[in-house]
Amino acid sequence: MVITSSVYVSAKYTALLDPRQREGQYLDSLSWFIRDSPLTKIIVCDNSGYHYPASLYELAAAHHKEIELLSFSGNSALVKEYGKGYGEGEIMEFVMTHSLLLREAEGFLKVTGRLKVVNIDKVLRHSKASENYFMPVSLLRPRFLVPRAARPCVEVRVYYVTKVFFRDVLLTAYKQVRDDHTFFLEHAYYQAIAQSPAASSVRCFPTAPEITGISGSNGWVFSERSWPKKLLIQLVSHLGYIRPI
Repeated sequence: MVITSSVYVSAKYTALLDPRQREGQYLDSLSWFIRDSPLTKIIVCDNSGYHYPASLYELAAAHHKEIELLSFSGNSALVKEYGKGYGEGEIMEFVMTHSLLLREAEGFLKVTGRLKVVNIDKVLRHSKASENYFMPVSLLRPRFLVPRAARPCVEVRVYYVTKVFFRDVLLTAYKQVRDDHTFFLEHAYYQAIAQSPAASSVRCFPTAPEITGISGSNGWVFSERSWPKKLLIQLVSHLGYIRPI
């Protein structure tokens, strides 16, 4: 699993700027994944020069898990100019190059920091390590009912890919991100996937990830879905109406 982090923010259009609040939410999320998720290998990478406390290694060891804490200082000028998705792309490129835990894996589940995937056990149980999984930005609305600007998008807060697919298709897609022109990482990944010969290998998660937490971008609060909505998502997914591309 890869968790992306940016405690000290340089990007525009970010609702949550206080580094102490961001740090606290990251630590809360990380502790949850260590204590309560079935994941055994966790990679955390921060692009703002922040270093996570060594106590996380002790917590991980106490729960028989491995954790890797990576930190670097990204190009804050370009992140400020182009947007948060550019910064996330830098993080993923750094992880692909420097992570030791990732070298041992066929692929990885990526989760945006400060969020929890509360049904992660079911998500992983029904997924295959050799597949590539993305979700559309809206699970219940047909694409033609989604706002036009959001139609050519995939969800980037949670996805799973093989390392080969990420390296061949997505590694440098972030360089196209231009927040000022409403072209976000969601657009860049969608475009890269749609134009790739490997597009047919991308499918939706058999069980839709359910996230909780607070978005640093817009301040939205994500809470657990109601049971009727969960059942409806299961139904439309089973019928094949939810597609990533």
